[in-house]
Amino acid sequence: MTVTDIAREIKINRNSVAKYLDILLISGHAELVTFGPAKVFFPSSRIPLSAMLNFTHDYIALLDRELKFLQVNENLLEFLNIQRDDIIGRPIGSITLSIFQNPEMAQHAQRALEGKELTIEKRYTVNDNSLYLRIKHIPTTFDDGEPGVTFIIEDITERKRTEEKMKQAVKEWETTFNSITDMISIQNDQFCILRANQAFADFLHMNLEDCIGKKCYELLHGTKEKHHSCPCVQIQRSKKPETIEYFEPHLGRHLEISASPIIDDNGEITGSVHIIKDITERKKKQE
Repeated sequence: MTVTDIAREIKINRNSVAKYLDILLISGHAELVTFGPAKVFFPSSRIPLSAMLNFTHDYIALLDRELKFLQVNENLLEFLNIQRDDIIGRPIGSITLSIFQNPEMAQHAQRALEGKELTIEKRYTVNDNSLYLRIKHIPTTFDDGEPGVTFIIEDITERKRTEEKMKQAVKEWETTFNSITDMISIQNDQFCILRANQAFADFLHMNLEDCIGKKCYELLHGTKEKHHSCPCVQIQRSKKPETIEYFEPHLGRHLEISASPIIDDNGEITGSVHIIKDITERKKKQE
């Protein structure tokens, strides 16, 4: 309907109708579409807040300026195993559930009232189960202009457990890697060492972290250029594992070096894995 149509229908002055419509537009209760010089207004297609809160899998709660619960979604009620009347209208400090007993919840909610958005991650025990929750405290302004706070609580338990498993797997891999007595290094296609085990560093009388980023030929041959018989050079041509034996004067040791290429999905070599054995004693016995 146009402004004129609305004024005629409700029998109110056109200018008054225009002012009321401006207020409805600002508050989101009306929508405006322009057809040439005519302005046509429609009721806004607003979804009830209670319905919108239930669209998400997260747990959501709305608090007023006194940090009293105004609204919560069904997911949160089910998660906390409570009824709506058990929480609506009550201040956050009066809720005895463990999730709201954390002092940070109320402290951050107060800061959210002042316009500061905050996020925390906490571990909770619910029914003897450990849960990890990410809680966002979002400053909110309601239709009446009053400030409030929205809690968006996300269950990140599975993600945290996956991260812990990955950390444990990395720790176990590093323990195994460093327990191998042969010297092992992983390097990119530019001969820079990306990883090395403790045996590699001990053999060179270096700290492990000092080996990373160095060129392999700098450490093994003491040169600024790659070695003529380097297996890295050979596998870049053959794309197959290579093994060589030679006496390295820079170290004064006989070495056996096996190199295996690291090949990506496009068949290109991106690096290599080196296994170095000190065969000096074996060579002496052969002599």
